[in-house]
Amino acid sequence: MNTCKNCSAEFEIFSEDQEFYKKMEVPEPTYCPDCRAQKRMAFRNEKTLYKRKCDLCEKKIVSLYSSDKPFPVYCPECYFSDAWDGLSYGQKFDEKIPFFEQFSELLQKVPRLAIMNKQSENSEYCNYSFANKNCYLTFGNHYEEDSVYGRYSTKNKNCMDYLWLYGSELCYECSFSKSCYECVYVHHSENSQNCFFSVELKDCKNCFFCSNLRHKEYCILNKQYSKEEYSLKLKEFNLNNFQGFAKARNFFVTELRAQFPFRALYQVNTENSTGDNLENCKNVQNSFDCTNCEDVAYSQQIDETYSSMDMTCMGYDRGEVCYQTIGCTATSFSMSCDSCWQDHNLLYSNLCFSSNNLLGCISLNHKQYCILNTEYSKEEYSSLLDKIRHQMEQEKSWGEFFPPETSPFGYNETIAQEYFPMTKENVGSKGWNWKDIEKPDFSDVTKKIPASKLPDSITDIPDDILNWAIICEESGKLFKIQKAELEFYQKMNLPIPHYHPDIRHAHRMKLRNPLRLCNRNCMRCQKEIQTTYAPERPEIVYCETCYLAEVY
Repeated sequence: MNTCKNCSAEFEIFSEDQEFYKKMEVPEPTYCPDCRAQKRMAFRNEKTLYKRKCDLCEKKIVSLYSSDKPFPVYCPECYFSDAWDGLSYGQKFDEKIPFFEQFSELLQKVPRLAIMNKQSENSEYCNYSFANKNCYLTFGNHYEEDSVYGRYSTKNKNCMDYLWLYGSELCYECSFSKSCYECVYVHHSENSQNCFFSVELKDCKNCFFCSNLRHKEYCILNKQYSKEEYSLKLKEFNLNNFQGFAKARNFFVTELRAQFPFRALYQVNTENSTGDNLENCKNVQNSFDCTNCEDVAYSQQIDETYSSMDMTCMGYDRGEVCYQTIGCTATSFSMSCDSCWQDHNLLYSNLCFSSNNLLGCISLNHKQYCILNTEYSKEEYSSLLDKIRHQMEQEKSWGEFFPPETSPFGYNETIAQEYFPMTKENVGSKGWNWKDIEKPDFSDVTKKIPASKLPDSITDIPDDILNWAIICEESGKLFKIQKAELEFYQKMNLPIPHYHPDIRHAHRMKLRNPLRLCNRNCMRCQKEIQTTYAPERPEIVYCETCYLAEVY
């Protein structure tokens, strides 16, 4: 067993891992898988957006970077234009200075892309997004339309407050589901319609407080009703009233979860794999939220990735033979890179596109044989690469991801804070960055109102609410209702939420299981299983065999 030099936890390095490290020509890691993921995530700001000026054309833009950053920030049009050249910021490698210090120096001066938002229409407040239309504050979403407050989702329309949703329409607070229509608080479900507060439904309609049903309609708590009985029962819950809705949600997240069995792991069409939320995967180990992957380990939120290890937010286009990367797509034979696309043979680089054979580069496009943004011949590049690698091996930093203190973001701006939360004091004690985020300006609102004072029913909410600032019941933060959001609640006959969007997202994240496997026993056959449900949790957890026997 190895001991993590960051958290002191013991972790095992398996023979398959050792083979991969030999192929990548890197030493065995000194951080445990969780701490390796935390380091990568400390470089990914998804949702903390700022208004500022493009430092080239000076138009007002939305950006990942606050205006106090030392480096220039360019809007996408300027960034990908011929008006500047990343090579003009190049610096020569100094053998007397550690590589990461030199990279950090380069990081302070090279222009950066304001936001990752391509081919979108009326969706300027979206990030890590592609081909969205009329969307607001969706992150990691693609081909979406008229949707608000979503994460890691694709091809949805008119959806609100959702996570990992695919091909669905008019869904609210739904997670890890596909092809659903007019559903509310439905998790791990597929091809279902008009269902509420339910888990693991397939091909179901008009189900309420149900779990593990297949091809059913008009059910409440898994009990069959006639259409007329179901309609009468549903009205009793008074879901268009905030009090009735809150009561139903509370039952869903507490008592309902203790009444029906849960499968130990959500895996579909997988072979020889460990982890949760895996689909069409083979030989995927200790990984989470992966689709169409093979021979991958210690990774999160990836798809179309092969023969790689320690990946986060990787995919959409095929990637292979990569190690310690985050936010990359169509990248191969690369290591320790951040937000690089369509690349080959990249090392320790950030925001580089359609390039190959780069080391320690930032914001290069269609370049090759560059180190610290300086271009070399193929032979010079190879020789200098060997020198830098030798130095980093002596420093024991070769194969490690960038140190968190070199991140251009405050730890609390990044997704690391969501999965590995830390206080400002803890972050400071490690020498990492923290960002004191200014409160948004609500000087234009006509009134401020505590959420508890809102009318209970959506039918009693005036259109003027768009000009109000609502005080979140949990955090005390102010938030506004967007026009598209109000129209959604009216169409779905749902009450106005009493919580800030960030708090609602935090509530969703609490309902998903942690990215960590533990050992416990199936509560039916008692055999030992791996699961993301810790032994002390109240849910009834079955192995896959017992779960399928229960459902079918």
